[in-house]
Amino acid sequence: MTKPITKTQAAILSGRSVFANTVKSVSDGMAKSERAIKPSKNVKLGKIVTRGKLAGAKIYTLTLEERVTCPDTCAHWSTCYGNNMYLATRYTVDASLLTQIEADLNFYNSKAKPFLVRLHVLGDFSSVEYVAFWARMLGQFEHMNIYGYTARLKGTPIGDALLSLRSDRFMVRQSGNHKARNISALSFDDKNARAKVKSKTAFVCPTQITTRGEYILAKKDETTLAANCGACGLCWTAQKPVVFLTH
Repeated sequence: MTKPITKTQAAILSGRSVFANTVKSVSDGMAKSERAIKPSKNVKLGKIVTRGKLAGAKIYTLTLEERVTCPDTCAHWSTCYGNNMYLATRYTVDASLLTQIEADLNFYNSKAKPFLVRLHVLGDFSSVEYVAFWARMLGQFEHMNIYGYTARLKGTPIGDALLSLRSDRFMVRQSGNHKARNISALSFDDKNARAKVKSKTAFVCPTQITTRGEYILAKKDETTLAANCGACGLCWTAQKPVVFLTH
């Protein structure tokens, strides 16, 4: 007798989120104070940047539906941490979302202070047109800064479009790109990434460093720990690849 597949397995096979009930379109209606670009409440991410040139900048996030917006070549296609994020609201990428995002950014930008948007807590850049939208937002809102990670790599239309946008205000790292000498994101599970850490051509995420035996190498490489991303800032300022411990 064939064993029934689990809810998670079904979502992976269909290329959707495990938690379909948390996916919404802005056109379905928004709560009175709801925004698509939300103030960060994530403990690891932090609420505000506390060091570097963006010190004092508030941190905001956008969450899309995982897998639907991601390439199936992503190394974490099946192990996405979204598999455990049952409370996250995932927005559908459509015209109503883009209108909402623009309105949200206009509100934050009107405060005339630098702010940082994390793209994306879940999901990825879904199309070249979506990248072009963010290019327009960068030009329109001078106080906005963006950082994040993407599985869209060099040599793909979306990946190349993202590379063309890269600047000190748009630091989106390519995940899993070992060929990139800088501004990429790698996994500590990979021996090539560990070799880069050992040779000091990459750094381990300071918010993840532990004293566990298997991460002694990481401990030696980075002596400065950080309570959260806002207290670190390396992902949107450093050129070296960042190496993450498996989440």
